[in-house]
Parts: sequence; structure tokens; C-alpha cells
Amino acid sequence: MFHEKPMSYLYEVGIQGGIRRAADILGINPSVISRQIAQLERDLQLPLLERRGRNVVLTEAGRLLAEDFFESRQRRLKLEGHLKDLRHMKGGSVSIRIGGGLVTTFIHEIVTHFSKSYPQVFVEITVASMQEMLNAVIHSETDMAMAFGPIGSPEVKRHSFGWGPVCAVMSPDHPLSGEQTISIETLADQRLIALTEQFGLQRYMNAMFRSCGLIFTPAYRCNLFSTAMELSVAGLGISCMSARAAGQMISAGKLVAIPIDHPIARESQCHLLRNSDRRFTPAAQHMWQLLRNYSPIPSPELHSRNITQHRLPASGFPAF
Repeated sequence: MFHEKPMSYLYEVGIQGGIRRAADILGINPSVISRQIAQLERDLQLPLLERRGRNVVLTEAGRLLAEDFFESRQRRLKLEGHLKDLRHMKGGSVSIRIGGGLVTTFIHEIVTHFSKSYPQVFVEITVASMQEMLNAVIHSETDMAMAFGPIGSPEVKRHSFGWGPVCAVMSPDHPLSGEQTISIETLADQRLIALTEQFGLQRYMNAMFRSCGLIFTPAYRCNLFSTAMELSVAGLGISCMSARAAGQMISAGKLVAIPIDHPIARESQCHLLRNSDRRFTPAAQHMWQLLRNYSPIPSPELHSRNITQHRLPASGFPAF
């Protein structure tokens, strides 16, 4: 009867208590939510929102619609889960959302081990931005997520670990490629390559520049780590990411990674995220434990740039 998108916007506004907060969670412009809900109100000839002080709350009609949307979505997700298990009946499935800069490490260090224990399990890997991962975990649309960057949502269960430093990644021919470290002030004078604002890494970079009274002003912006790296390989600018994210390009001699001299860069973190209300299958639990226990071996090319790495006990996470 109703389109799912405006119903989902209405539900999120009810949960967050405001259109702007809902827009921040969904990663869209508030005007989009306002227009969609206004159209829904016209179709129904009923008000769905009302203002109480600084908050926006659902009317009785809005609450009924939001509750129906939530219940319908839960039933659909449950059905999809059952059907997926039938389709992969020998082992079920595991789904994970992951940041673009973590994919190589995840596949080589985690999935290869997981597949030995659960060779029949279907693994769904979706590369996503920080906001997309948070939304998927909060709404129980994925088993878990592995995200890089600042996170403030109290609605998810998480385990955090060091994944620094954030580095300035550039061609070996760049004039700054021989530096041991690089300051934010120096970066501000260079041609920079940015990721979109939804990436946790870009949030780190914006915060570093703000702390120095500067604005991160890129020459290029892209939505893939691979695109950012190719721009740097071509000598078109400096991209920013962990050295491990650019590890293959560094090993091939196409890029070098210079640690950024800033506390945020040194103390940047990754997070394992899950919804505490979502039950894990045995396979998903095994994947989660592999991620929790993972302790990587430092890469030789990282030592060449004086990037200090540490190993934690098997029960913890790496800080590097």
C-alpha cells in the first residue's frame, strides 16, 4: 500500500526524535525526509508528525504506521534469513559489512582461516561507509561490521582496537616521499585526495585539520580507496589511509606511506560492531571470534617507514 522508503524515514524520525537527527543516522539530506513524509501525509490526509519543544514526535497515525513498518521489516528479515539458510542448507550464511581500507586484511587473514572450518558456509561481504555499517548493524541487516574511524552510537555492541597510524600515501616520486613524518600544516599546502564524508577515515582527517585551525580542502574526492590510491600512484595528489590499507601498492613500490604527526592519526581505531539483539549462528560466532583474536604480523614495508607496530595477547586486538 505504501512505499517502503518514506515509511522507513518516518520510523527513523520517530526513533531519533527529529528529522535532522534521523537524516544524520541515514546519511541523507533532511529535506529529502521532509518531502517524503509530507507526501505521505498528503496521500493519507492525516498529520504524521508534531513538534513538542525541540523534538519532533509521531502522531497517533504516525506511530501506527511506524510500528507496522517495523513489524513488517522484522518478519521480512526473518523470512529472508530462513530462505537463505535453505539455499545454503549445509552451513547457513554469515554477513559482514566492512570498510574499504580493511578488505585485504580481512580476506587474507580472516576469511582464509574461516573457510577451513566452515567450507560450506555462504559468506556475504559488503564494502560500506561508516554510516552504512552503523545503519545495517542497528537495523539488524548484517551479522557484524568492521569499521574504521570515530564512532559515537551507543546502540551497538563494539570491540575497539588500534589501527594506526593514519598515513599520507603518495608516489615515491613525490617531493615529500623521503620524510619520516608529515605535519597537518604541511599537508594543507599539498594537493589532497579525499574520501566522501561518510567514511570514518575522512572524519578522522577533518578532525585533525580542525584541531589545527585548518579546513581539509581536497583536489579530488572519491568513494573508493582503490580510486584514491590510483590517483596517488599517478602523482596527482596525496591520499590518507593506514599503511596496511595501501599495503599491496607499497609492496609493489608504487606508493610510500608517511605517518601523519598528529595524536588522532597515531591513536586511530577500528571497531568490531554487532547488534546485541541479533543471535549468531555457530558460523557467525566463529567469524566473530576470529576477528576478536586476530593478531597480525607486521609487514616489512611498514618498518621501512618507521611505523611502530605492537602485538597484543591472543585474547585482544592488535594496535598498529
